[in-house]
Amino acid sequence: MRSLVIIPLLLTCTSLFAQKEYLDSISRAQYIERFPDYFFVWPVFRQRASSFVLQNASNTNSNLTFSPNIRFHTGLGFYLFEVGFQFIVAIPSPSSSIVEYGESNSFDIQASLVGKNWDVDLYQEDYKGYYLEDSQVPIPSGIPKLQRRDIVTSNRGISAIYFSNKRKYSVRAIYNFYERQLRSAGSPMMSISFNQFALGADSLVYNQYHQNTLDAQGGFDHMKYETIALAGGYGYNLVLNKNWFIGSNVAVGPVLQFFDYSKQSNHNSLVAVRPYINWRITGGLNSERFFAGITYTYQSVEIDYENVHLSNRNGAFRLVFGYRFREVGILKKRASEFMKPKRR
Repeated sequence: MRSLVIIPLLLTCTSLFAQKEYLDSISRAQYIERFPDYFFVWPVFRQRASSFVLQNASNTNSNLTFSPNIRFHTGLGFYLFEVGFQFIVAIPSPSSSIVEYGESNSFDIQASLVGKNWDVDLYQEDYKGYYLEDSQVPIPSGIPKLQRRDIVTSNRGISAIYFSNKRKYSVRAIYNFYERQLRSAGSPMMSISFNQFALGADSLVYNQYHQNTLDAQGGFDHMKYETIALAGGYGYNLVLNKNWFIGSNVAVGPVLQFFDYSKQSNHNSLVAVRPYINWRITGGLNSERFFAGITYTYQSVEIDYENVHLSNRNGAFRLVFGYRFREVGILKKRASEFMKPKRR
């Protein structure tokens, strides 16, 4: 008897779900264009400013800025079998720059998984070799800065963004050009991210002389912080003259921080909650075959301890331009087809 009730109910739910998916696809086709029969290739050029700044908590004019002598990256990306790949390497600094700012090494790898209404980013960034700029004792251009080859940092994390309006808004259109936004549209968004930053040095990152500059005693030779952020916001793609666009999204929310630091085997830790902002803006051209765009992203982590304000700043300009080629032969396959077991 129960089956006579449950089976029709299941069939009704299945029918309603299929109808909703059909209506979603019809509505999405009016706002978003897919490119299932093309593979893409694009060069990438990126300027990245990655640094950490120590300031007096009550006097922001007194600060120490530590930066690696690596500013530019280049690489190649391609979209094949409906999966995107991107490889980026650092551009070596010229010898004149190494004399002034020191030598730095980096390892930078990123991966992005993008669905119809979600985006997951993973990253790992390692730097060795920093130079120091003291706001109280500025060094003229061309004169070697204080160089700390012993400072090593590791920055890793994962972030996920969900957009609720998948019928009209395409996150793929502005992040990696896998799709094209045909009409202007926006969507509410939610994001969650986890980040871990670790620093190690052979001696105190700033000594007694710099402690006088900051008027604080919060020196350390090892430091690590972990953050968990949950934020809500909005994303919008503005289409200009069919092929040109401007897209932006911003998320705001709380971030939970776990901060540990040590100096001469003396260990300290603290937990705090602070505001969190993640912002990204993109503009460019997205036609049927050719696409190009420039993206700016910015994210900063702020921590207060022992009358010192620590901020880890990451801002990046990313220039992409590419072309879509029509798929032929094996290129028409999808990644899921390669994972299917072979039939005997």
